[in-house]
Amino acid sequence: TYDPEALEIYRRYALLHERLVPYVRAAAATAARTGLPIVRPLLLTDPEDPAGWVLADAYGYGPALWVAPVLEEGAVERRVELPRGDWIDFWTGERSTGGGEVTAPAPLDRIPVWVRRGSIVVTYPEEHVAWGLGDADERERPLETTLWGEPPLGRAAVRLADGTRLSWRRGKWSVEPEREVAFMEV
Repeated sequence: TYDPEALEIYRRYALLHERLVPYVRAAAATAARTGLPIVRPLLLTDPEDPAGWVLADAYGYGPALWVAPVLEEGAVERRVELPRGDWIDFWTGERSTGGGEVTAPAPLDRIPVWVRRGSIVVTYPEEHVAWGLGDADERERPLETTLWGEPPLGRAAVRLADGTRLSWRRGKWSVEPEREVAFMEV
């Protein structure tokens, strides 16, 4: 049994986990095609960063996310080595430059997570997941597609495991084949 606070935190993270299914399945399809794992250590994300040889408590999750779990009981913040590049805090939208350490707020209910600038993260809508996915075909489920900051080259694209391709090019979205998608930009 859990106390009410722990149960509420668990529910929020279970919902987030299920919302991320399209993102995770796309990363799994890439893993099957290329051998690149879904969970990626800093050494694989940024081979030139010397911290990659010793960092064991933060990791890339697919191509866009950097996760830094809090491992110390009672901690309310933690130091995090961010890979080089530009990153956006998943929870606050605050921007950070990688290639060094940052201090991340880490209240009990929030794991520090960043999104690589210019990345597209595809999720299921919260209300769709909260009521259950049912037995609807994956290609018929609605999607939310979020572009996290301006891509450095003016374009970004992602291919989902079901073959759907979503892309952003200089302010315009496209989806093939046609399906229900809500597009957002952070």
